[in-house]
Amino acid sequence: MKNMKKVLSLLLVLSLCISLFTACGKSNDSKDAEETATTTESNDTTGTTDTTETTDATTPTAEPEKSLPPMTTDEITLTYVSWENEVLTKYLAEQFMKKYPNIKVEIVTLALDGYNDALLNLVSTGQMPDAFWILGECDFALNNSLLGDMTEYWENDPEADNVLTTINEGKFGYYGTDKKWATPVKFFPETIFANKTVFEQLNVEMPRTDWTWEEMVESIKKMTVPEQGIFGFNQYRTMVTWYPVASDDNVWGEFGWNGTKFDMTNWADGVNLQAELVNGKYHAPAFDSDEAEAAFGDRTMWAAYSGKIAYQFDAWWTFNNLFATQAYLDLGLVYVPYVVPRAKGTTSSHMMGTLDFGGISSATEHPREAYELLKFMNWSEEGWLAKIDAYSTLTNADGSKLSMDALPITLSDTVWSKVRTFFPGADDPYGRGPYFDYFLDHCKEPIPYGGTIIPGFGTFIAEGYAGAEAEVFTNGVNAHDLAPDLTEKANAANAAAMEAFK
Repeated sequence: MKNMKKVLSLLLVLSLCISLFTACGKSNDSKDAEETATTTESNDTTGTTDTTETTDATTPTAEPEKSLPPMTTDEITLTYVSWENEVLTKYLAEQFMKKYPNIKVEIVTLALDGYNDALLNLVSTGQMPDAFWILGECDFALNNSLLGDMTEYWENDPEADNVLTTINEGKFGYYGTDKKWATPVKFFPETIFANKTVFEQLNVEMPRTDWTWEEMVESIKKMTVPEQGIFGFNQYRTMVTWYPVASDDNVWGEFGWNGTKFDMTNWADGVNLQAELVNGKYHAPAFDSDEAEAAFGDRTMWAAYSGKIAYQFDAWWTFNNLFATQAYLDLGLVYVPYVVPRAKGTTSSHMMGTLDFGGISSATEHPREAYELLKFMNWSEEGWLAKIDAYSTLTNADGSKLSMDALPITLSDTVWSKVRTFFPGADDPYGRGPYFDYFLDHCKEPIPYGGTIIPGFGTFIAEGYAGAEAEVFTNGVNAHDLAPDLTEKANAANAAAMEAFK
C-alpha cells in the first residue's frame, strides 16, 4: 500500500509535468500557426479539435527570395568566345572587370564562317572557353558535350525572371530535360517590312499595325498590280516557318513543335498557302531568273531594292544594315516594321524570332563566375545599359558607329526606353515613328528556330524533309498528304537525338 501511494504520487507529478509541457507546446504552436496559416490544432488531452487559434487558410505563403551564391574573391581568369563585334565585346568585358577586379576576362572572337570548327579546335587544344556562344544547331553543342549545367544559377537568379517571357514559358535551352543547358544571348524578331512609298503610289491605306494573318494575306493580294509590275511580297523568311506558330497558341517551335513532339498539320496549311501565293504570282520573281530580268531590268537585283514590292519578309537586322541607310531612303524605299501577325482565333502574342544561344562550359572550373559573365555580356539590365553606352560612344576600326543589331533580352523598362531612341521616332521626316512604337512594344514573345531548341531537328531537315516543299510548290501535291509521314520522321529524329543526349 505504501508503494502504491508512491506510484500514485509519481503519476500525479508526471501528469502535472505533461500538462505543463502541453501548455508550453500549445503557446509555441499558436505562434507558428499565425506565421504559417495553420488552420487547426489537435488537443491531445481532450481528444477534441481546438478551433480557437486558427488563421485564414487562403493567406498565401510568401515564396523565398531568389538569390545566387556569392562570387569568388580569388584571382581567376575567364575566357569568353563569340562572333560578336569585338569592339563591343571588349568594352563589356572591361565593365565586367571593373565590377569584379579579381576576375580577368579574355575575349576570343571567332569568325562566323567556320565558327563551330574553330570552337572545337580550341577545345581539342585544351583552350575550352568558360562561356561561349552556340552557332546554329543545338545538336552540335550537345553531341560534343560542350555545355555545363547552369540550372542552379538560372533558376535562382531574379534577373532570369525578367527576360523575354517565352524563354521561361517555353523552357528554351532545357532541350527536353529538367536541366538548363543554354539560354538566348541575342534576339532578332522576325519582321515584315512594308514599303510606305508603294502604298502611297497605289493610293492604298497602310494596314493597321495590329493586323491579323488573314489581313496580311488579303493585303498581299491587293498590293499585287501586274500592269504596274508591282508584287505583293518577297521572302527571305518564309510562311512555311512562320505559319505554324502564328496559327496555334500551343506551338512552341518550327513545324508544329508543341514542346515535346511535332504535329505538322499547321505546317501543311502554311506550305499550301505559300504555294498558292507564289504560283499565283503574288510573290516577286525568283532571284537571277528571266522573270526577274523582265520585271526589274536586272536579273540579279534584290526585289526589295527594286521599289516594286509592298512587303519584304525578313530579319530585324535588315533595317539597320540597309533600310535605315540614306541610300535606300533617297531611292524612295521607306520601309517600316510590322510584327508577324497572328491568325484569327488565337490569343497569344507569340511570333517567330531568331535567337542565338550561349552557355557555360562543361569543363569550367568556375561555373558560378562563368554564368555571371555570360549574363552580363548578354541579357542582364546592367550589361545592356553598358551596351547602350557602347552603341552611343564607340566606333569600329573604320570609324563607323557600332550598330545596334539585336534587341534586348531583358524586359527592363529602362533598357527598352533607351533602345527606343536608336530608331525613328516622332520627329522622323518619313513618318516611321508610330510603326516602330508599335513594333518595339509587341515583339517580345519570340519562338526560336527549330534547330536551336529541338534536338534532332537538323537531322530531320537533312534526311526526312528534303524535297517536301518542292513536291508542293512544283508538283502540286497537297501538303496535308505529306504531313503524317513528315510528322513521324520529325518525332523519330527527335527521339533518336534525345536518346543519344542521355
